Amino acid sequence: MKFENKKIDDMEKNKASALKKSKNKETLAGIAYKKLETMIITLQLKPGSLWTEKELSELLEIGRMPVREAIQRLDAAHLLTIIPRRGVLVTELKVEEFFLQLEVRRLLEKLIATRAARFATPSERDKFLQLADDYEKVTNEKDELKAIEIDNEFNEFIGVCARNHYAASAISPLHALARRLYYMQYNIDPELTKEINYAHCDLMRAVASGDEILAAEKSDYLLDCVEKLTKLKFDMYMYPKR
Repeated sequence: MKFENKKIDDMEKNKASALKKSKNKETLAGIAYKKLETMIITLQLKPGSLWTEKELSELLEIGRMPVREAIQRLDAAHLLTIIPRRGVLVTELKVEEFFLQLEVRRLLEKLIATRAARFATPSERDKFLQLADDYEKVTNEKDELKAIEIDNEFNEFIGVCARNHYAASAISPLHALARRLYYMQYNIDPELTKEINYAHCDLMRAVASGDEILAAEKSDYLLDCVEKLTKLKFDMYMYPKR
């Protein structure tokens, strides 16, 4: 009986140890993902640059296994491209790709906005209003990094409030791509950038109001503004062909 009890105890300890290692690994992979995503979005990792897994691991000071997992997730999000036996390529910016992404975003973002307006709880509606106030504040302070941070928080939050995880999962990688372009263009046309940011605030407040039709209209208007800025200024950021 003692032997059986010891065996069970050992099994539980091994299971707990394995679970702890798994959680640590997952946490490191998540940290690596966030760091790499930020470096790509803020152009610290230049579009078109080629990196090895070892170089990225050393850059982040995180082990190669978690970095490998992060790379695979970023590949799925179209921010990196894995090239067998060569490394990983930071995806380049192509105007035709952006407009293809925009087609999909229009459909998904309108769906998410209307569902969030319908299903958000009272406390979630208060959160949308707070995000709108915060976004307006950092816009007036011309703090692009904070604006991008709030934009990301809003995108994740509205996906949760829409109560459709399929739509939220589908739009997530497109938002990551959009944030990089948003960062690049932030100070190119200050007035149009301000219009985009205020359009974000209007959308947040429309969702908070529970008005589904208004939320759909504000979603469309926001993407109209994004498209206008991109058409106007994209050529300034095209990297020369090699």
